[in-house]
This record gives sequence, structure tokens and C-alpha cells, in this order.
Amino acid sequence: MWGYRREKQLLYITLVCKTWCQAARVTHELWSSFSLDTYSPASSPAYEAVRSWLSRSGGLPKSLRVDGFDCSHCKNFQRDDGDFWCPIIHPELVKLLSEGPVLNHLSLMCPLPLCYKKLCERLHPSLWNPINSLSIRIEEGPNEMIEGEVRSNSFDIPPDVTSLEIDMGHVSSFGSPGLPLGISPSVYARLKSFSFNGVTWGDARAFLQALHHCKSLEIMTISFGQGWGAFDGGGHRAAGSVSLPCLRTLHLRHAWKTDIFKFLTLPALTELVVRGEEHELGYFWWGFPNPELRCPNLRIFRFYTPRAVDPLELAATLKNLPHLTELTLSRAVSDRYVQDDDYDDVVEQWHRHGEEPEARMRDVFQILRSWDQKCGVSRILPSLQVLEILDLPSNYDFSHVCKFISARLTNRRRQANDTLKELTVTFLPAQTPNNCISSDFKNVHEELEKRGIRASITPSELKPRRGRRDWYDESLYFFWE
Repeated sequence: MWGYRREKQLLYITLVCKTWCQAARVTHELWSSFSLDTYSPASSPAYEAVRSWLSRSGGLPKSLRVDGFDCSHCKNFQRDDGDFWCPIIHPELVKLLSEGPVLNHLSLMCPLPLCYKKLCERLHPSLWNPINSLSIRIEEGPNEMIEGEVRSNSFDIPPDVTSLEIDMGHVSSFGSPGLPLGISPSVYARLKSFSFNGVTWGDARAFLQALHHCKSLEIMTISFGQGWGAFDGGGHRAAGSVSLPCLRTLHLRHAWKTDIFKFLTLPALTELVVRGEEHELGYFWWGFPNPELRCPNLRIFRFYTPRAVDPLELAATLKNLPHLTELTLSRAVSDRYVQDDDYDDVVEQWHRHGEEPEARMRDVFQILRSWDQKCGVSRILPSLQVLEILDLPSNYDFSHVCKFISARLTNRRRQANDTLKELTVTFLPAQTPNNCISSDFKNVHEELEKRGIRASITPSELKPRRGRRDWYDESLYFFWE
């Protein structure tokens, strides 16, 4: 039995001297998790070694990870000597699950769903020691099952699991009409946390069918793959609207082209995190229709994109999130400006959002400030306390941000002072915003601190690149009354 690099390094520390060994042994956090890296029968898991390791964690929650790759259930991993080898069904692992120590989290990395099925046949999950959290990772796709075995199409989940993570790898479809994603509806009904990932998953309908049963779910993470971002296209239509009455936190990853919000109602949602990935190609598009109806209590919105999104669509979303207290926009702010050849499309967009088009506005903060001014009092983000604008492009006109904040600070018709307490702005590495010098940023810090707003604007050392005369005509910052 061999652990991963972390376990080996910890053992090396205990060999330095007696004092280091004693210090390590009384630091329970160091011993609360263990990873089994078992690639051959010679390195099979030893029950006593794992039990001894985890026992040093005292009363802390314990976790075990088992890497079951290089398994004889796969044709490409069959051994030349004819021996059969699957770490997931090893007797020592079965003993760990039945006799202890009691685990809080178990992570199983399987090349095929069949491996997990075989484990459940050796010891039914109802006989496992109580486990609160379970992670199953499947790497099927490149792996071809050996002849004579029946493909598994379901997962038996232990009865105490309330946190479940399923990573289907390259599996494109799994389960049956009565078992969406291969899991019993009774399991979904008790889940508090659910995470799902599928690189080539193609059955969006089955995913929404599973969510229909998640009435107790509080935290959900969805990692979209190459084929299932769109729930209302690609030859399949989603299984109707889904209400998740208890969901408080939602994370969307690889979400560069998804319309899932068309099918979700999340009355209790307070935190939404949307992430795109740098390698994703094409225009970053996502749909968030009627956010005031689908997420009426959203407080925290963090939006990380590999490239800028349409500023009018983003502004329209923010306009309808009146309870937002924290907002993060990373690379989402555009440096593009409206050209004559696409102005007609922009006019149509403004009308669609119930607004009259302004003069060639293509900045989200410029648009929000314009809507505020027309109303006479601030109706945009009235509860905002923390604003993060990250990875701005080098040619971004920073005055849009300044004027947006200034309008919030100087609006005389407000009943109370502005709620904004913290501002963070960063620029892309090794790039400098046009027409800015470091003294300008010193001024903004001073003026915001006078208003009770803690500000961080980086990089702190900026090389001036004056390219236009218009910024000499008025101050870069507009915070003075």
C-alpha cells in the first residue's frame, strides 16, 4: 500500500527528529485524509495501515480517496500474466467500508461504472459504515469493457449520503427513465449538496429530470461539457421548468453557452457563481431571463468569463437584481464600442429591454449610470456593498467606472448614503490602462476613503501612455462635490 505524494512527505517529516515526529502526530488535521494510489496487486491497500493513519486525526471528519484506474475490467488494462486486478473491489477496501474507521467523505475514481457496481455486489451500500459525502468519478470513453460483463446503468448510493458528486467523464448518457443519471429519486430527495460533471454528456433532459426530485438541495455545482450546455436545442428539449425551493448556492462551470436558467426557479438562491474557461472558443453567451422572478433573493453574483460579454445584456441582468450586495465581474467588461454597421442591432437590443437607445453606449457601467440618471434616483444595485472589477483590458475607458460610482455618491435625492463599502479593480497582467498615471489612482483611493469606501486598484505602478487630449480637459475622477 502506497499513499500519494502528500502522505509520503508527511511520513518523511516524522523521520526528521523526535520533536518533529511528536508535533506531527498531535496535529490532527494532517491525518484526517488518506489517498490510496493502487496500480498493482503488490501495492494493494492495507486495512491496518489506513486505519492507523486516520485514527491519528482524533474526532475530525475523515476522508478516503481510492484511485481505481488501471483496472482489469478494461480491455486496455488486462494483465499479461492473466491475473485480474481491480482496486475498487479489493477485499481490504471492502473491509475498510464495513469495519471502519467511520468516514465522512469517500472518493472513488473508477474507469467504468461496472467497477462501482461490482463493489456494491461485494458489499451492498446499506451495509457500509455511515458516509455523509460520496464522490464517484468515471473515466469511461477511452476505456472498453472486457467481454462477458454486463454494462452497468445505475449507482446504488449509501443511505446516509447527503452530499453527492458525480463525474461522468466521457460517458454521454447514463441511467433510465425511472433512474435519471442512474440514481434513485429517493436519493435526490435527501441530498443537501449535489455536483455533476460530464465532459461529453449529451442528455440535458435527464439532468433536469433528476433536479425535479431535489427538493431539499441547498448547494449545487454543474460543470458543463461539450455537448449539453443548451437545454432547449441540440435535438432535445428540457423536461419542463424545475423549482429548487431550498437552493442557496449555485456554481456553474464551463458555462460559456448555456440556457439552463430558462428552466430553473430558485426562490431561495443567495449566491450565484458563473465561470467560463480560457480554452473555450467563440462568443461567451449565456441566458438569464427574468432574474427578478427566477432568483428574487440573490445577494452575491460572481461572474468569471474568458472574454467580455455583451454589456447591454449584462446591464439588463444587473438592473433586475435589486438585492445584490456583492458583485464580481472578471473579464466580463468589454472594451468594444458600437460601430455604425452594428448600431441597428444595438437599438433593437435596447428596445427589447424596455429602454430607449442612448448614443452608442457599449460599457456596462455607462449604461447603468444612464438608466439611473433618467430615473432621478438610483434604481440600479441599490444595496451593493462590495464591487470587484477584475482583469480590465488595457484600452478600457476607466472613467465609466468612476462616473458610475460618483453618481451613487452624489445623488441628492437618496434617503441614505451610498451602500458601497469596498471597491477592487485589477488590470490584465503587464498591461496599463490608457491615459492613466499612478497619481490618478492615489487620488481615487483618497476620495473613496473619505466616503468610507475601501479601495484597491492594481497594478499600483503604472506607466503613463497619454494618447488623447480629451482626458486633459477634465479630471479623470469625478468624486468631488
